[in-house]
Amino acid sequence: MFYSKTAPMAKEVSQVQKEEVNVVYKTNNLSIFKMTAGNRIPNPQHIKRLQSSIKQYGMLCNPILVNEKMEIIDGQHRLLASKEVGSEIYFIILQGYSLNEVHTLNLNQKNWTKHDFMDGYASMGVNSYIELKKFIEKNDDFLLTDCIALCSNITTSGNFTISKKILENSKEVFEEGTWKVRDLKLAQDNADKIRIIKPYYNGYNRSNFVGTILSLFQNPNFDFNEFMHKLRLQPTALVDCANREQYKTLIEDIYNYKSRNKVNLRY
Repeated sequence: MFYSKTAPMAKEVSQVQKEEVNVVYKTNNLSIFKMTAGNRIPNPQHIKRLQSSIKQYGMLCNPILVNEKMEIIDGQHRLLASKEVGSEIYFIILQGYSLNEVHTLNLNQKNWTKHDFMDGYASMGVNSYIELKKFIEKNDDFLLTDCIALCSNITTSGNFTISKKILENSKEVFEEGTWKVRDLKLAQDNADKIRIIKPYYNGYNRSNFVGTILSLFQNPNFDFNEFMHKLRLQPTALVDCANREQYKTLIEDIYNYKSRNKVNLRY
């Protein structure tokens, strides 16, 4: 049995005021541990790297964190690698910890991605995340963040741009597990419409372009069929732009090609 102590490395341990925090245990019985429902799906390559390290150097004292139910809070890759190698493992028991602490720890360590959160909540049976996974499988030519925007139907009125603040709030909600799919049929219709542009523009699935088109779908002055008609007349007109405002200006120019009554799509 080991004990963790707080002690600055710059001084001799005997000269530092020390405080016992958590007991570190060691066991060869790895069957006592349980995976936490909703935790991210383990990365096989990471497990293999850890296996090689354990075989070469042995299991170092890098404790996994578990709660009183022996559910893994942090260290599932170390546990799975230890099982494969047949090694002992060190662990610390933290009372009252749950999936919330799993997310907090991994956010602080910058380990979790949106895919991890999606897979985690989907494995817990949260319907919106399950539906999102299905949507991504069907629309794998779009980035996850754009699929979230498509399924959220996130746009604002007024200047018809996707609000940065709304997207930031959506990110927080998504990672908290409370994000909701809105209109899946509309999401799929919009994805299919954007995909129609592909023969005329290879960058049809760039995030800035997708965001621009989604905002234009909410603009009553924008007719997608009319836009496609004008685009067919100018099949090379769409090019990469640095931001959404540039895309809007370009699309407005394409839309107004040979039109007497010019339409303002930017405001």
